[in-house]
Amino acid sequence: MKKSLVLLLLASLIAISSVMAQDVDILRRKYSQISWGKNTFVHDKNWTMKSDLSINYTHGRTFYLHEEEVVGLIRFAIDGTFTDLTYSKYSRPIEGVKKPYKFHQIDYSLGVGPSVHVNPWDDLYVHTYFRYAPTYSLFMGDKQVYGNYATNFVTGLSVSYNFIAIGFEGRFGNCNYDSLISAKKVAEHIEQLKTNPLNQLTQKVKNRGWRVYVSFMF
Repeated sequence: MKKSLVLLLLASLIAISSVMAQDVDILRRKYSQISWGKNTFVHDKNWTMKSDLSINYTHGRTFYLHEEEVVGLIRFAIDGTFTDLTYSKYSRPIEGVKKPYKFHQIDYSLGVGPSVHVNPWDDLYVHTYFRYAPTYSLFMGDKQVYGNYATNFVTGLSVSYNFIAIGFEGRFGNCNYDSLISAKKVAEHIEQLKTNPLNQLTQKVKNRGWRVYVSFMF
């Protein structure tokens, strides 16, 4: 039964791919991707915190700089990402505390940067890109909320056939988080702040991560 369902799914994807190949311009300008990955926070040499889970949705558009391929193989473009939404979950054990602290991070980014698209055969493409990604980052945990603008950069590589692509990308940058809760509430939890790594987020924190994704191009 399971094998039949898998075969049916593959047959459906092939059929949809064939139809879209006939109806859509070969230069697929829009992309939507769903990804899974890992993030890491690095605060100088004091502490490092790695995510347990990180999921992302990205949507954008590729603006080709020319229609004809260079040497019959390459196209150059500018990518504009309009939605780059990431949720990450962290847990960090604290000395003297039975249960590890749980933290949640939500990032919303835009993106712009150059991309190169190589077409070695038929509808097979290799894409590589580098983007500047201005981000608003929100970090929450243990009754504390931090947020601020973050300077991030994204670089990646993907391989597509027709309208489906699989890819890998890296992300890196830094942020100076500000507390978004009142001074009174901070005072109420001052003892927890002494042991909570979030109290160091008000200093510059470097972040880096990676994603593996599936992309649909239209």
